[in-house]
Amino acid sequence: MEWIVAALLLLVAAGVLVFVARGLAKNSRYAKLMAKYGDEKLVHALVTQTIWQGMTIDQLKDSWGEPVAVEQKVMKTKVREIYKYKPLGKNRFRDKVTLEDGIITGWDQK
Repeated sequence: MEWIVAALLLLVAAGVLVFVARGLAKNSRYAKLMAKYGDEKLVHALVTQTIWQGMTIDQLKDSWGEPVAVEQKVMKTKVREIYKYKPLGKNRFRDKVTLEDGIITGWDQK
């Protein structure tokens, strides 16, 4: 019976440690983004993984991370890139973000 109580206490302690570690990591990321951007509303949007038209490449990467794949097309007056996230299969992706000259112009989420 004592070993069951000990095992439960260890399990609870491990859960608390994981919870605290995640909180510290989130606060650390929040602090880094605040130092980089200095705008609380912007940082909150990045931390909650919100994207919007007019967002920059750096902001997109800070929000969603590095893309799995990037498709780039260079035209006479602009550069169009499609950042692809969350692969569903070979050359299929759940989320695609379209950027023109480093600014988000649209996205497709399936």
